[in-house]
Amino acid sequence: MAEKKLKLVSNAPLYKDVRTLLGLIVETAPDFPRMYRYTIGGEMQKLSVSLLNGVAAAYMDKPNRRDHLTKVRYEFETLKTLVRIAGEKRWIKGLIRAARATHRTDGRDRQTNYSVEELATRRQRVAGIE
Repeated sequence: MAEKKLKLVSNAPLYKDVRTLLGLIVETAPDFPRMYRYTIGGEMQKLSVSLLNGVAAAYMDKPNRRDHLTKVRYEFETLKTLVRIAGEKRWIKGLIRAARATHRTDGRDRQTNYSVEELATRRQRVAGIE
């Protein structure tokens, strides 16, 4: 009998992208104006860490995966709004950095939506509802 290979949450594509986004936010937050560096920048960092926790929880807690992913989606919408505001206010210095951060948020939103919908479809199939 072949051993089942252990999957690590840190290897999941969604987790990797959220971690990269956290790195971008940590890198850009010091460039914010002092008035917003610790409020908006700090909130963006907290939300990013919370997203990492939510993705890990969804990955490891299969019975409650949908609840975790729903929470991730809510927090992600807030983070996307803050990233866009920071980009509009030119707090994120450099067009490339702003574009990379925005691209990360847009792409992961689609993956999170897909995961929640896929999970609901799978549950229906298992329950025989289809």
